[in-house]
Amino acid sequence: MKQPGAAFAPAHTVSAADRSVAEAVQAGVIMQTVDDVAYSGRHVDIGGVRLLNFGCCSYLGLEQRVELKQGAIEATERYGTQFSCSRAYLELALYPELENVVAEMTDGCALVAPSTTLAHIAALPVLVEKGDAVLIDQFAHASLHTAVALLRSNTVEPFRHNRFDQLEAKIVRLSETHRRVWLVLDGLYSMHGDFAPMDRIADLLARHPSLQAYIDDAHSTSWTGEDGRGHALAALPDRRKVVVALGFAKAFAVGGAALIFANEEDRLRVRRCGGPMLFSGPLQPPLLGAALASAKLHVQPEFSLLQQALCARIDRTITLGQELGVPFVSADRTPIFFVRFGLSSTTLAVVSSLRREGIYACASVFPAVPQNQAGVRLTISLHNTMTDIERMMRCLAAEVARHGLTRESSESLKAIPGGLAQVSAASADGGPVSTH
Repeated sequence: MKQPGAAFAPAHTVSAADRSVAEAVQAGVIMQTVDDVAYSGRHVDIGGVRLLNFGCCSYLGLEQRVELKQGAIEATERYGTQFSCSRAYLELALYPELENVVAEMTDGCALVAPSTTLAHIAALPVLVEKGDAVLIDQFAHASLHTAVALLRSNTVEPFRHNRFDQLEAKIVRLSETHRRVWLVLDGLYSMHGDFAPMDRIADLLARHPSLQAYIDDAHSTSWTGEDGRGHALAALPDRRKVVVALGFAKAFAVGGAALIFANEEDRLRVRRCGGPMLFSGPLQPPLLGAALASAKLHVQPEFSLLQQALCARIDRTITLGQELGVPFVSADRTPIFFVRFGLSSTTLAVVSSLRREGIYACASVFPAVPQNQAGVRLTISLHNTMTDIERMMRCLAAEVARHGLTRESSESLKAIPGGLAQVSAASADGGPVSTH
């Protein structure tokens, strides 16, 4: 039986993570507090300095919509700031109403959870039964690795990120000795902004009767797919063997999550047996009210116009990257962009330099990415104007040129030895897992 050698914070990596995070804190680029001023989304104010905001995951800017604010206010006035009762006993009427609208959004059976992490912890130990095996992408979100670590009696093997050419052999081998094989991965990876290849997944699901898929699609919820159902639910033609977790804390602009099942039987089983569904606190009235307002907005015909407006900004960013020679790690059409600089010290210097130019971007260092593969992560949202995007890209291009970074040199950084850059490659053969 193989198990990942580590969960999100394994003891042998805590010291390295502490050093890396402390270095970024000392550089003044992470773990900061925004100023106590009104927030519109376009800018973020830190230490009296106003910066253009390219670190926001509310890709459609819905958190500033009147409908969502009013939904939170009305729910608070009706029910108070909390309803302090486990859903095992009682739930507000907002819960089934929200789940019905999310089911309409997704053409599936919806179960709302307090967060995406708790959704995974509730679902996977119930869905993955005795005699099942699990294959998990080495770069799947940390919350998935945390949940999979609870499956102590199951065979669990990581596989190299998006290496579907190697994955099929593992599926065939495990299918010979296990009743079912679960493929666990992200729909859109949160660091590099690359999609999982749903055409390859659909093909594997069709050809391997024992294969099931569990997909965290938090980062593609709302901004893509019909009614905002996300990449996986939009792209997979047959969802009978698929469970998808949608995130409400990104473009959905509220908090919480929803599990989307192909059938009511699985939904009820997780509702009745999933630990966080029984023992964790519920979403409170303000969030439920805002979530219901957001869900209702998603099923309106004009919602697609917001998605189109974001895609226009994404396309402009991609075009400028090509024109200005900015080597983004992924070429996928998503609102997440990553430029790999390699060393953490270089990345911290670049982020600091961008701030001096009035640009807020995120420094991604270990443990968010493997050691020696640090980089700058930027996100595009409807808060950003086209002029903002052009300014950001020109500043970023200047930093790329200053450090002599090219697409070839960026790609070569993946092979730099040391730290988790080696460990994560080994993890695909059953060793410790690099998570983010």
